Amino acid sequence: MQDNFANRLRKILTIRNIKPAELAEKSGVPKSAISQYLSGLYEAKQKNIDKLSKALDINEAWLMGHDVPMERNLKQQYNNNEYVIDTSGLTKKDIEQVKRFIEFIKKEKKETNNKCI
Repeated sequence: MQDNFANRLRKILTIRNIKPAELAEKSGVPKSAISQYLSGLYEAKQKNIDKLSKALDINEAWLMGHDVPMERNLKQQYNNNEYVIDTSGLTKKDIEQVKRFIEFIKKEKKETNNKCI
């Protein structure tokens, strides 16, 4: 199965267990438009891709068929605080590098805090 817009939209509806009518209500995109997207008759314009991806909490580029992570954001814990890194537009390799860098910073901070003065 080719990863195009229609296939990705069908896939995420299955993953999220959401019916097209529910997506229409949640996103504000007309049900008829979603039906046309799912049939492959039309591909959404950027405005509706944004609405759909926000409603489904997914990366816009993934929905469009690009080879990027499906997840919209990367959540991390740092000093008991959760923060979010916007990963839209990053490749899987980029995200792995960000994760390794965060772990490096956490390790350095921990080592610095454990040193005696």
